[in-house]
Amino acid sequence: MESALDAIQFFADSANSVRVFEALTAGPMRSRDLAEQTGASRSTVARVLDKGESRGWITSEGSQYELTEVGEIMIAEFRVYLQTLEGIQHLSDAIEWLPEPVHSIDYRHFRTTEIITPKTPAPAEPYDHVAEKIRATDEVRSLVEVTLPRYVRLIYEEVNERQLESELVIDADWIKTLSAGSEQLPLLQARAERGSIWTYEGEIPLNMHLFDDSVAIWLGEELEGERVVRGLLVAEASAVISWAEELYEDYQAEGELLDPETLPAE
Repeated sequence: MESALDAIQFFADSANSVRVFEALTAGPMRSRDLAEQTGASRSTVARVLDKGESRGWITSEGSQYELTEVGEIMIAEFRVYLQTLEGIQHLSDAIEWLPEPVHSIDYRHFRTTEIITPKTPAPAEPYDHVAEKIRATDEVRSLVEVTLPRYVRLIYEEVNERQLESELVIDADWIKTLSAGSEQLPLLQARAERGSIWTYEGEIPLNMHLFDDSVAIWLGEELEGERVVRGLLVAEASAVISWAEELYEDYQAEGELLDPETLPAE
């Protein structure tokens, strides 16, 4: 029995092997049709088919070739493996800055994410991106450790000007640090009066914002006991958005709706 590495090498050594197997997932085909569809020469297709048959991944009847059940499983699993590697490569150094909960997402779903880092000449680009999304979206839900005054004011304005739907789940300990003179206090007070702020007793391990069509997750690392922002991951993949929605709802369900009367008096 060939080793698993040999099986992987069958696909890894030749993109044509992958193309032929991918084409056969649609159903039985003739070798010349496979050559036309994949762009490979007929001799190359013949070699792939022969090797596939010798492994029991392809079967033939006359001039028709099709995948066996094992062949279907092999190409499906190799496709996932390939996509996973593509996701990891796309993240590059940012993979070290992912908050711990994000590592539970299959890396293949990160192939199309956008990584925005604070680089010269636009060090504020990650922050500007979130601000632009707040202005463009119909709904924003945030799960955060702390709030940034810039976003608190912007959301307050957008809610009043065009009825932006907004929700916030935040670390309860941070709310307790607000002083009566905080510029954020009256803005958060107004949102609390609308029943749109929840406080969570415990650690919130990431900072993220859910919009209509995407999720933005802040990237960072711990340095001397403090979380340092390294950038922003923006994902539109449905799997990542679904994961973020479920995580947000879990924290919201375990949180407590903020009573505006408990906030410091101005």
